[in-house]
Amino acid sequence: MAEHPAPIDVGAILAEIRDGIRQRRANGLIDQANEPQLSDVDLKRLLAEVEATRVVSVHWPLHGETLPQKVIATLNKVVRRYLRWYINPIAEQQNAANDAIVRTLHGLVTTIDEQRAEIALLRARVVELERERQA
Repeated sequence: MAEHPAPIDVGAILAEIRDGIRQRRANGLIDQANEPQLSDVDLKRLLAEVEATRVVSVHWPLHGETLPQKVIATLNKVVRRYLRWYINPIAEQQNAANDAIVRTLHGLVTTIDEQRAEIALLRARVVELERERQA
C-alpha cells in the first residue's frame, strides 16, 4: 500500500513567508536588493552611445598634407578599391550584427521599464493589502 504524504499547511507557509518579508523590510534588505545597478538616465545614455556607434564605415577619408602623405593616401585609396570585394562584406556583416544588438538592447530597456512599473504597482498593492489586513 502506498502511503499518502502529510497534507501541506498552506496557511502556515504563507504566514512564514509574510514574516520573512516583514523582517527583510524592517532590516532594509528588500529595497537594497531591488535597487537597479544603472539608473534610467545612465541606461538611456549608454543606449544612445551604442546607437551612435553602431554603423561601421569602411570609407574613412584619406588626406595628406605633405607630398609623401598624399602619395600614401593615394596608394591606400587604390588598395581600398581593389580590396572592396573583401572588406565590404565584412563591414556589412558587422553592421547587421550591430543593428541586431541595438534592437535587442532597445527591447531589453523597454522590458526593464515595464518590469519596474509592474514592481511599483505590486509594491503599492502589497502596502494596500497590509493596510486592509491591519484594519
